[in-house]
Amino acid sequence: MESIKKIPSDKIYNELENVLKFYSFKNSTLLSNFLRYIVTETIDERQQFIKEYSIAVNALSRPSHFNPHDDAMVRIHAGRLRKLLTEYYSTDGKGNSVIIHVPKGGYVPEFIHNNKMRPTDLSISISKTNPLITVFPFKTMVHRPDLEAFSQILSEEISAELSRFQDISVIAHFPSDVLSKINENVLEAANMIGADFLITGHIQIIDNKLHIRVSLISSSSGKFISTKVFTPATIEDGIRIQNEIVKDIVSTMGGYYGTIFKEMVKTSSSKISNHSSVSKAVCSYHEYQCSFSIENYATALSNLTEAVEIDPNHSIAWAMLGEMHLASIALGLDNCKKTIEKSSHCITKALNIDPNCQQAWYAQTLLHCFRKDQDNCLYAAEQCIKMNPNSSGIASGIGCILIFAGYFEKGFNLLENATHINPAHPWWISIGYCYYFIHKKEYQKSLYWAEKMDFEETIWDPLLKAVSLSLLSEDAKAKAYLNNLLELQPQTATEIKETLFSFMFSDEIVFKIINSLKRIGLKDGI
Repeated sequence: MESIKKIPSDKIYNELENVLKFYSFKNSTLLSNFLRYIVTETIDERQQFIKEYSIAVNALSRPSHFNPHDDAMVRIHAGRLRKLLTEYYSTDGKGNSVIIHVPKGGYVPEFIHNNKMRPTDLSISISKTNPLITVFPFKTMVHRPDLEAFSQILSEEISAELSRFQDISVIAHFPSDVLSKINENVLEAANMIGADFLITGHIQIIDNKLHIRVSLISSSSGKFISTKVFTPATIEDGIRIQNEIVKDIVSTMGGYYGTIFKEMVKTSSSKISNHSSVSKAVCSYHEYQCSFSIENYATALSNLTEAVEIDPNHSIAWAMLGEMHLASIALGLDNCKKTIEKSSHCITKALNIDPNCQQAWYAQTLLHCFRKDQDNCLYAAEQCIKMNPNSSGIASGIGCILIFAGYFEKGFNLLENATHINPAHPWWISIGYCYYFIHKKEYQKSLYWAEKMDFEETIWDPLLKAVSLSLLSEDAKAKAYLNNLLELQPQTATEIKETLFSFMFSDEIVFKIINSLKRIGLKDGI
C-alpha cells in the first residue's frame, strides 16, 4: 500500500478533480462534498479528525447536534461513495495513474499508484448476482416547479433507502444519453445501464388532489411487477408524508422478503443456481426462512457451509451460516454445547469482514439471545435496525428475538409494524407471537398464530397448537397435537424444556408451556 507521502499532493488534487467530473459525482453534490472533504483533510494530515460526526457536519450539512449513534446516514453514503469510486475506476478512470480508495470500515482515503493496485482492493462486498435497480425521475403530468422538485426528491430518497439493502445494487445517477432516453423509452434507458428492474411513476393532479403512482417494472420483459398509488390531499401533504411514502415503497420492494428479490428468484432461478455458490446459498437460506422442512434446512446449511469455503470474504454468507447453527438448537435438531461457539465464530467472521453488515448484526442479536445476555441482545438489535429500518424481514425477526429476550412490548411493536407494512416474513415469527400472547394470557390469539404456522415437519407446529389448546381447555384437540408432536420427535418434557430454555428468557412462560403439555399427557423424562 502506497503512503500519501509517495504521491505529491498536487497529483492527488488533480485526481480528485478528475473523479468529481465523472457524471455520477456531477449528479450528486452530497457525495462530491463527502469525497472532497475526506481527501482534503487527509492531504492536510488531519486524518484523525475524519469521523462520522465531522463528515456529517462539515460535508453533509447536518446540524451540530447530529448523533452518529442514532443516524446511520454517514455509513450509508460512505457505501454509496465506495460504489461510485469502483464504477469510476472500472470505466472512465481505469487508466489513471493515481487511484483514490476508501477502505471499508473507515473513512480515511488511501492514494495508490494504479500499477500497484490489486483488483481485489476495489471490489465491493455485494454479490455480482445482486439485482441491479434503477430509479428514474417521476414524470409530472403538468409543468409545475413544486411538483418537479417533489418528483426529484422522491426518486432520490427511494434510491438512497434502497441502497441500504446489501442484497440490492442501485443506480441513481445517469449520463446525459440515458437521461435523454428516459423521456423516450424507459425500458431502453434501463437496458442501456444494465438494470434488471426499474422503479418509476408519475405525479399528477386529479380533481385538485395529488395522485402519485409508483411502479416496479422488469427491464427485460416490461412486465409490471407491482404498482402502488398514494393520494395525499395536496403537494404540502405529499411533502409532509414523503418519508411514509418512501418507507412503504422500500419496505415492500427491498430485502429477502420484498418483491424485487422474490421476482429475481422466480424469473432467474436457474441462472442463480448455476452462477455462484453464494447466490445459491442465499436463495436456499431464503427458501428455508419462507417454508420450513428438514430438507430445506439441511440444504441451506450445506450450501452456506460450501459458500464460505469458496468465498471466505462474504460477510452475509458467514452471518447466515451462524444463524443456521443456532436454528439447529431451536429446532431440537442439535443440543451440542459447542454449537453456540461454532455460531459465534461465523458471526465474528462476518463482523470482521464488514462491521456494517446488517445480516451480521441480526445474527449477533440472536446469538446474545441464546447466550441469555439480555443487555447485549438489545444493543445488537438496536444497531441492526439503525442500519436499515425499512428491512421488514429483518425487523420482524428482531422483534421476535426481543420478545424471547423479555422485551415484550418493544419486540411486539417492532414485529407488528414490520408485518403490517410487508406481510411476507420468516415462518418462525409465529413462535414469537405465540410466546407474546401466552405472556399476555390471550390464548385465543396464541392459537391463531399457532394455526398460521402450518409446517408439520417442525416440532413447533404441533407444540404451539397443543399448548394453546391446552391453555384454552380444549383437551381433546390438544391431545391430538401432542400425539403428533411425539410421533414427529418423541421428546420428553426435559428435552422440550431444554429447547425452550435455550433462547426463551422467561422461566414463568417456559414452565407454563411445559405444564400445559403435562396436563394433557406429556411424561417427564427418566
